[in-house]
Amino acid sequence: MAIALKMQERHSPSRPTRLGTRRRRAAKPRVELPEAGASRLSGAKAPSLDTEKDLQATSVRDWAFDQRTAADERLEQLALQKQLLGSVHAVWQKWRNAPADDAEAVWWASYELELAERGEDPKVRWRQVEKWLKTNKPKGVNAKALAWEKRWMRLRNCQSEWIGYRAACCGDRSKSVAVPIGCNDRLCPFCGQHRAQKARVAIKSMFDRLTHPVLLTLTCPNKGGIKKHDFTLFRQRVRQFIAQHKAWLLGGVYSLETTYNRTEKTWHIHCHILGDMSAALPSKQEKTILAGVRVFAFTALKLKLEFDWARLWVKGWGKMPAKNASHMRKAGSVYAFEQWVMEGRESQLKEWSAGSMRPIPGLSPSEIKHRSEWNRANRRVIDLRPVTDRAGAAAEVLKYITKSADFSDLPEAVEAFCDAVKGARLIQTFGSWYGANFDTNFDPEHMDDWGEMKCACGLNCWERVGVFHRKDVFFDRDGKSYILPDVAANSMGGTVPRPRIRALGAQKEHGETPCQPLMRTR
Repeated sequence: MAIALKMQERHSPSRPTRLGTRRRRAAKPRVELPEAGASRLSGAKAPSLDTEKDLQATSVRDWAFDQRTAADERLEQLALQKQLLGSVHAVWQKWRNAPADDAEAVWWASYELELAERGEDPKVRWRQVEKWLKTNKPKGVNAKALAWEKRWMRLRNCQSEWIGYRAACCGDRSKSVAVPIGCNDRLCPFCGQHRAQKARVAIKSMFDRLTHPVLLTLTCPNKGGIKKHDFTLFRQRVRQFIAQHKAWLLGGVYSLETTYNRTEKTWHIHCHILGDMSAALPSKQEKTILAGVRVFAFTALKLKLEFDWARLWVKGWGKMPAKNASHMRKAGSVYAFEQWVMEGRESQLKEWSAGSMRPIPGLSPSEIKHRSEWNRANRRVIDLRPVTDRAGAAAEVLKYITKSADFSDLPEAVEAFCDAVKGARLIQTFGSWYGANFDTNFDPEHMDDWGEMKCACGLNCWERVGVFHRKDVFFDRDGKSYILPDVAANSMGGTVPRPRIRALGAQKEHGETPCQPLMRTR
């Protein structure tokens, strides 16, 4: 009996099932990239040259900044110096041409006559004129014009002369070092760099005393004008804030920084505190209950610091609340803090959505205005973060020294800042750091202020040989300055004539032998 077999056709899978792998998905259609210069308004995603996602705008900017050489920094400082000289000269001429009464006009005519009769040498002439000014002091617009004229002369003559030092221990085997004579002006880019370098070294040396270093920034709203009282009041508030938290903020250093908004023409004063905490900051996993809501412990700590800083400026949240304050505000600081947190939550303009902070939808313009006014009146932005980069933290605290270069080309901003910051202390130590020397004045008579200079033998016994003109100074690739070899060999007394030069003769007067060093670097 014959059996008829019926064959059934089956479609085999694309890959064997025994391998335990999924089937291959259909390939997506290839999208043609637009040509160079083509419009991108069609909605197609623009091609990216950053295939490994390693190049970002901030990292490229930082990388380019780190690639600067000493010559590039010198050119930038020269450009800033030129801008600053132009601004100071404009302010000087403004006060020089200001309306004056008859007595002021007579005084200025006598002053110009005194300048004309003192010869052509500007240094000798200015020394003699200073003697005349002691008995003929200017007043009114003449005093302003003379002050800005002196500032312009100091800035113009900054680093025009350099003090030369040679190694007494190894002689000609080491180059003669040149140390500049600066003007110590707050806005001078040359002196600012040296002051920042000196203070940065001092701050880094103090890091060994820190157990839990943090960087705390305190801010206040922008102001249309600036005056000396603003710095005095801000420093007073900072000292009060530090005194309130001395239990956990053991010590450190703080500095006042000032920025200028060119668009709105407003000033912003804020404070950077590099401090040592008694305990580490809360971790990202720790949570706590704050005003009935479970939040991160770090967020609660930051809000408490913001509240303590805000109530130093805003009346009604402190020990003496306003008459119309709520019952919770009058009950005590703990209830006032919780009331402040709840009102802040009700006045939020943004919320966390889709992995980022986004504006709250559905708010009317009147509600947005009301919430903005509450935040502006009752909140002060602060920033708190642990210190992981010591060099970066030191640079952040010392930005006040070089930040003023941002408005050096604006005469009105330069005049307002110089008048307000005159005599103001912008850096201060506290707590366990109190008493540390952070003097930022640059003294060319001490080579420790100029940096570490090393001779060939390593003893670093430098002796002063005279004052040289800036044309006799050259820079190496590392930015170190030296006296030209031919000038140093043929002109040991310096190329700038001075009435008194403290050189090797000072050692013999004190009974020292010539082989003993006049000063020693670190």
